[in-house]
Amino acid sequence: MTQQRSRHLISIGLLFIGILFLYLELKNITSLPKLITKIDVLLRGISFVILSIAAIHASLVYNNKQRIVIISLLGIGIGYSFLFFPVPTILQGSAFHLLFASSIAFGMTTTSTRIATFASTICILLGIVFLYQTVVPSLSGISLYLLLPGIIVFTIVNTQKVLCERISIGLIGLGLLFLCQPFFILFYQTGFQILLTGLTGFIVVAHR
Repeated sequence: MTQQRSRHLISIGLLFIGILFLYLELKNITSLPKLITKIDVLLRGISFVILSIAAIHASLVYNNKQRIVIISLLGIGIGYSFLFFPVPTILQGSAFHLLFASSIAFGMTTTSTRIATFASTICILLGIVFLYQTVVPSLSGISLYLLLPGIIVFTIVNTQKVLCERISIGLIGLGLLFLCQPFFILFYQTGFQILLTGLTGFIVVAHR
């Protein structure tokens, strides 16, 4: 087995394990001890890390980047469909994992940087609008699903690294300010989302 082939198998293996941990529900297996059936949340947390690693690893080792782009776009589409369509709770709970990992893979492999930059900017702006609008309260709950994938793709594909750093640091500062100010409850309630968005963007930029 060639080294390239073994790397491909590692990526596929990580993806399989991540998906298995994400959708495995031990609580439905009555023959297991109760203590073991309570680690579903832990497995989902581990799956988040594994899927992210699988996305990064696959983006680096596969020469056919177009295939990864297609798979990652499919993952993004599935993730958003789980949010907006009536699906079982376990699928709805996996949307964030799919969107986060797929956004990493898409950002690292796409060659359409202008389109990706435009689309990610729209996602970020929509996320901010959803976060602060008060007409439909349910939209505020999905704003983070737009902000984080948007900032990940934006900071990966945008060629202006300094600009990405400034935007990320600005969001971090804004989030901290919102959390510390005692005047507007809406800003306080949304400060964490802004802070997390900026922190995610800064981490991505720092590792480019």
